[in-house]
Amino acid sequence: MSTFKVRIEDYVGAVGDDTFLGDALTDTAAEIIRAIPDDKIKSFTQESGDITAASTNIANHRIVSVIRERGTDGEYVECREISVKYFRKAQDSSSMFSASVESPVYIIKNSSIHVFPTPGASPNAFKVESVTFPTVAASASNITDDSIDPFPNSIEDIVVVGASAKACQYLMARVKDSMPSEPVIVLSDIAIPSTPGNPTISFTSASVGDGITTAVDSITVAPTDASGINESAGPSDAAGTGSTGSGVSAYTKPTLQGSGTSVTQVTAGTFGSPSVEYTTWWDTLGDIIEAEEDSELASSQVAKIKTYIDAFNAEANSAKNAMQALIEDARLLTQASIATAGDATQASVSNAANDVSIRNASITSQTQASIANASNDVNASIAKMRESTAASIAKMAQSTGVNISNAAKILEASIQDYNLEVNKFGADIQRYAAETNTAINEYSTDIQKYTAQVDRYTKEYSWYQDQYVRLDTKFKESLQVLIAN
Repeated sequence: MSTFKVRIEDYVGAVGDDTFLGDALTDTAAEIIRAIPDDKIKSFTQESGDITAASTNIANHRIVSVIRERGTDGEYVECREISVKYFRKAQDSSSMFSASVESPVYIIKNSSIHVFPTPGASPNAFKVESVTFPTVAASASNITDDSIDPFPNSIEDIVVVGASAKACQYLMARVKDSMPSEPVIVLSDIAIPSTPGNPTISFTSASVGDGITTAVDSITVAPTDASGINESAGPSDAAGTGSTGSGVSAYTKPTLQGSGTSVTQVTAGTFGSPSVEYTTWWDTLGDIIEAEEDSELASSQVAKIKTYIDAFNAEANSAKNAMQALIEDARLLTQASIATAGDATQASVSNAANDVSIRNASITSQTQASIANASNDVNASIAKMRESTAASIAKMAQSTGVNISNAAKILEASIQDYNLEVNKFGADIQRYAAETNTAINEYSTDIQKYTAQVDRYTKEYSWYQDQYVRLDTKFKESLQVLIAN
């Protein structure tokens, strides 16, 4: 019989990946083994020998049943599978989930099978009835394994169909990955000609020869200032108006002798202290009144104080009368000074009026003379200007014609330069258009190739897709027949 690879490629064509085909065959065989009911899978199971360890690895196995010795050599009891969440409770003798030799259990945890009560050497060993998932190579001609011998040909055919369906999926993915990239037109590498800027015309307007303004003398004559006019002097000051009032003597207020500041201040003192100074009189009086309570002595002390106050008042009145006399003297002296100053001021005003009249007459005479001189100068300048202007106009007419001719030649040369630049731009545009058309044509060719490739890949992908549907349907139908029978 042909190898599995040949049989698969009969369905889908060349795959080119034996590793993938082996994985597809292995996965499909495991899928079939998982789908077969327990009552039908027993024809493919194998029973292990006595296992004395607490657990055993069951990776790559489908467990059909587990049996444990019940404490008697050779007598086995079927173990019941429970959830891994009861792992600890199955070992707890006080739990309702606790296992016994008459009702043993097993739990699958971390790809290992654990049996409770914990097994050991016979008569407490256990056995596992299982189907081993085969590892199938693409180069194999049949599925052979120590756990499955012989493997029925009918199941082998189902394995081939299922693996072929997976191969279609693999090839569809490869077709998708092999799809060519869509062509991209690149025009950025083609330099776009720069548009000529606005023309730079080296044109200078024709000048007007030697202009009139350069030939005419300016009129700079101004009226001569009137000389000898002194406009700063004013009327003479009035003589003799200065007056000095008589000095008034400063007023000096009467002062108390000693260091006291108030003749009305009364403070308590000590009786018997010296009473010569007036500053102690009030203290003494306060002591007499408050401490001694002697009315006669107090009256005597008050009389002494009153005598001092009367003397002070007399001195103050005398000073007041002297001050009033000084004020009256000053008033009389001030009145006399005012009268004298008035007479002097009137005389000064009269003299100033005469001086002003004389000065005005001088200014008028000098101004008239200056105006006459300025008029003569202006007339002379105007005559000179007319003569110079006539000569300039004649020279300007000659030089202007030359300037116009030169300016026209410069303008014509600038225009020719710009025309050459425009012509060059036109040539660059034609070159750019040709390069662009070439790029577009190449892109169109690439698009045609791309379209043809996509069409081919699309057809190939569609074929694999249709074949996958047919193979997958056949696989599922065959699996259902296997399960039903």
